[in-house]
Amino acid sequence: AAAQVGASPIIAMDIRQDKLELARKFGASHGLQMSDEQVEIRIGELTAGRLADFAVVTAGAGSAIELGIRLVRRGGTVVAVGMPAADAPTRLDMGELAHHGKRILGSKIGWAVPRTDIPRLSSLYRDGRLKLDELVSGRYPLAGINDAIASSSRGEAIRNVVVLGE
Repeated sequence: AAAQVGASPIIAMDIRQDKLELARKFGASHGLQMSDEQVEIRIGELTAGRLADFAVVTAGAGSAIELGIRLVRRGGTVVAVGMPAADAPTRLDMGELAHHGKRILGSKIGWAVPRTDIPRLSSLYRDGRLKLDELVSGRYPLAGINDAIASSSRGEAIRNVVVLGE
């Protein structure tokens, strides 16, 4: 999505090198696999000291949200997409958020408006500009749903699909 709207730089972060390589195929200009301390410095270098306008956090961990907050600029936005456990702790420095005007948004399935978004996304897919097939790393029958979940939990999957009737 960031590539579609011309965002630059697009910086992906992950603990797995194979996920960073995949992120580049989807439009990331940089892939970072480093400690939290180093990544803050590197994001600063890649953004001429501004830090990120947006951090989209897909990892379901409170620590990932905390890191996202540190990596966005004054007035920046953290979008929490990953689904942590209901009781996963996250430490928020409310003074820091208020002082720097940072925002945190939750997103579960996004903010799609099907009437307008589905035709637009379908067109992007047909034109080869929206890579959906490449997101599917595994197809499982319903009887294999536990295997699909286990693969995702281990961080192996990009997106597993459970197919009914196979």
